[in-house]
Amino acid sequence: MGTIAVDIAGFAYNPFSREPVILLKRKGEAEPIKSLVPIAMGPNEATAIISALQGYEPPRPMTHDLATNLMATLQARLLRVDVHNFHEGTFYAALTMSQHGVSFVVDSRPSDAIALAVRCGAPIYLDQDVFNASSVETAAMSDARDVRVGAGGGGEVLDDEDLVHPSMRKVMDQIHNFAEYVQPSDFKM
Repeated sequence: MGTIAVDIAGFAYNPFSREPVILLKRKGEAEPIKSLVPIAMGPNEATAIISALQGYEPPRPMTHDLATNLMATLQARLLRVDVHNFHEGTFYAALTMSQHGVSFVVDSRPSDAIALAVRCGAPIYLDQDVFNASSVETAAMSDARDVRVGAGGGGEVLDDEDLVHPSMRKVMDQIHNFAEYVQPSDFKM
């Protein structure tokens, strides 16, 4: 069906799994955002993405900084990131890279791919079928004046107390239900 460009809308915390969740939205979509794609990740990957979004440069290179430095040394460029599949509870991504005029694709976890994309300024794309099947409606959030998700300058990052709000709980329940009941047959292979 194709791909759609996405941006990072922000981060949330899944109280059920106790994992950070990155929230992806259609690129350029103005508020109110209609739907988000939640992708759970480890705290280290979330920290790596947030640090890059905020422009933080550690005194020594962290893992994703090292990968970026290796690409620069080898004269390789990250052209794009594609989150292209969801299978048995796992999202899959690929890095499209170029070196000396030769393009190639490297398998990656979405969290690592997004951390590199943020550092390299590469666009992020999501398969249209995966977006359609995994997106969560955000209408519940629009009713809450004081609940806003954001990363960087687009809003505020939610903390544990924010998740008590009934409208945020409803969104997190949708995320949890999606992850628990989705079947491989729900996606084109």
